[in-house]
Amino acid sequence: MRFFHGAIHRQRGMTLIDTMVGSALLLIVFVGVAGVFQLSVDVVTNNKSRAGAIALAAERMEYVRSLSYSSIGTSGGIPSGALAQSETITLNNTDYTRRTTILYGDDPYDGLAGADTYPSESPTPLDYKSVRVDVSWTSRIGERHITLVTRIEPRNGTEVSCTAPCGAISVYVVNAASQPVQNARVDIINSTVNPTVSLTTYTNTDGVASLLGAPVGSGYSIVITKTGYSSDQTWGSSGQNPSPSPPHVSVANNQTTSMTFAIDYLASKTVVTRSQATGGGLAAVPFTLRGNKYIGSNPTVYKFEEVLGNGGTGTTTLANMEWDTYAISIDPSTGYDIASSCDAPQPQYLAPASSQTTVLYLAAHTSDSLLVDVRTNTGVLVPGATVRLEKNPSIDTTLTSDLCGQAFFSSLSNGGNYSLTISAAGYTQKTFTNVNVNGTSVFSAPFD
Repeated sequence: MRFFHGAIHRQRGMTLIDTMVGSALLLIVFVGVAGVFQLSVDVVTNNKSRAGAIALAAERMEYVRSLSYSSIGTSGGIPSGALAQSETITLNNTDYTRRTTILYGDDPYDGLAGADTYPSESPTPLDYKSVRVDVSWTSRIGERHITLVTRIEPRNGTEVSCTAPCGAISVYVVNAASQPVQNARVDIINSTVNPTVSLTTYTNTDGVASLLGAPVGSGYSIVITKTGYSSDQTWGSSGQNPSPSPPHVSVANNQTTSMTFAIDYLASKTVVTRSQATGGGLAAVPFTLRGNKYIGSNPTVYKFEEVLGNGGTGTTTLANMEWDTYAISIDPSTGYDIASSCDAPQPQYLAPASSQTTVLYLAAHTSDSLLVDVRTNTGVLVPGATVRLEKNPSIDTTLTSDLCGQAFFSSLSNGGNYSLTISAAGYTQKTFTNVNVNGTSVFSAPFD
């Protein structure tokens, strides 16, 4: 018999791991190709939209250049003219907003404002016209802009004064730290002058927007806004606000009216009402939240004053709040008094771009009470301090300040001559005399 000897050949198949790795590599390739394709589409689309925006801006700019110098202006603007300040245009299935801003400019070469020396027979600061055309559209990554700017002077080189008596308005916009705010929107409206004024402009890098050639008159309304910021403005007189502050402004002949406005990032504030006895939430307890800024006097009209908290949750959250010092009060008709305000006594400062939560611990209302906050001379609240309130012959009560450095005394008698003694480990004991209690009273007790 013959026997055949040979090698056995084994062929290795694909394992599950091989399959997964290969699939992952293919997925990475396909995702990359898809991403490149999407990016290419976005680039082509954006370039097409950008070309349309450039065409619209150039079209408007060329049209402005074709006008006579006296005709260059916007409807409701200064200088006045027939051009629309803002218009919506659809081109190649893309919606554009075209804004045209035309303002007088003052060249420092011949002096600024009242120091202008040209022309010699009748000097005027209206040296030229500044034209700005901005075209915006919305792309996949947000709003995009194309902006063209030019300067146009009279053809004969002779500057033209106002056709009617005029002056100037200078607006300065700052933030809470008194730093200039760039690109803030400035709306100036006055329907009582001729020609009427209804224009929009923006502050420069110095936070300034200047309006030369404003017709002489009173009642100029100025409103300052910016996305994500609080607003500021002038106010008109009304039955509810007979003495507004600041009032609408006036423009005098050959004079500049200057105004400063303050805006900053918006903040949020949350107010929670709880029972002092149990710590549990208290729903549907109304409270008044009032800021310190005012927009009128005699009587005082506060910029923010609202009754809140009527809902059923015990928590009230307010977004889009302006930076200010806010005070919370509760009317005795609710049946409650504020026994503690955490994490700080009232009032509280709300900083720009901040988020603040105030927890109010409420106790049953009594006709006369005293809320004491204990703090160091530098303003740091002191929890765990011993607070003793005395008044001969019947009142001698000692409490310990809570975690927020406050102690609440209720069911007191009306009048003065209370004595308040504060002591704490590491501090010097201090006594305050002639402390007055009249209704819902508060007292700040600093010591060191």
